[in-house]
Amino acid sequence: MLRWSLHRIAAGVALVWLVATFTFLLVSLAPGDFATRLTDPRIPPAARARWRRDFGLDRPLPLRYASWLGAAVTGDLGSSWIYKQKVVAMLASVLPNTLLLTSLGLALELGGGVALAIVQLRKPHGTGDRIITLATLAAYALPAFGVALGLIALLSYRLHLFPPSHMLSLEGEMAHGWPRLVDTARHLVLPVAAIGVTGVGAVARYLRGSLLDERTEQYVLAARARGCSQRQALVRHALPNAVLPLITMMGMSLPFLVSGSLVIEVVFSWPGMGQVMYNAALGRDLPLVLGGTIVATVAVVVGNLLADVAYAVADPRVRV
Repeated sequence: MLRWSLHRIAAGVALVWLVATFTFLLVSLAPGDFATRLTDPRIPPAARARWRRDFGLDRPLPLRYASWLGAAVTGDLGSSWIYKQKVVAMLASVLPNTLLLTSLGLALELGGGVALAIVQLRKPHGTGDRIITLATLAAYALPAFGVALGLIALLSYRLHLFPPSHMLSLEGEMAHGWPRLVDTARHLVLPVAAIGVTGVGAVARYLRGSLLDERTEQYVLAARARGCSQRQALVRHALPNAVLPLITMMGMSLPFLVSGSLVIEVVFSWPGMGQVMYNAALGRDLPLVLGGTIVATVAVVVGNLLADVAYAVADPRVRV
């Protein structure tokens, strides 16, 4: 077990280095740089040249890469060129906002998917099952930005039930305690619903297929023969085995928890990792792009590792 863990950690470190290196080369070799994004014609060429020198953009690419890698190994990811803040501090300030949004969205996605799958299996291939199947397939096929814009148009601009964007209103920014919490909750409803709607279909489809396979197994039939209802046999006996594929699915969702849904955060102007990385990519902010890439890659590695461990815990046969 120790040897396996060390091997996975070493492979994860190598993966982070490879992804960061590829991102550095991709951004650095693309036409233009941060100074060329400054389109104000009043900026003289001498000022642009000075900015390139201050940011180290006039140095050869190998020297820039070696300097960045040497600092990154020590935990120094540099300073954001756009926000004028340390990258580590910048990411640490927006990560809680992303975790709040995406964790609630994934909880809605998982809870809704499990509930729909159980309802479908009460009368498989019946009218209700077919209606839910059609609805979940439609939800799975819908683009995230389309769902987000539809929710904004209906529930915000037409019905005026929820705010269309941002994390807090002006009144909420100045409030404290319960009023601030309520204001944040109102701003969370639409983006969380957008995440849940686009993901609940996948969970329901995966779980329904697994439950269909498990419900005919001998141990489920034995539970029914002992007097368990169909719902009890599904929830108590079939569901624990049917969720095994979802463990891998949830493990792969950890990067989403950390990096956030870029589309959802941009559409709702949510101040999280996705919004920050979007602005960094548009502005060619190399230190911030690299910092966000490293965080997302680490989340991928940790998510895979946790999924493997959880799978072994849920299914003892995997340990052997």
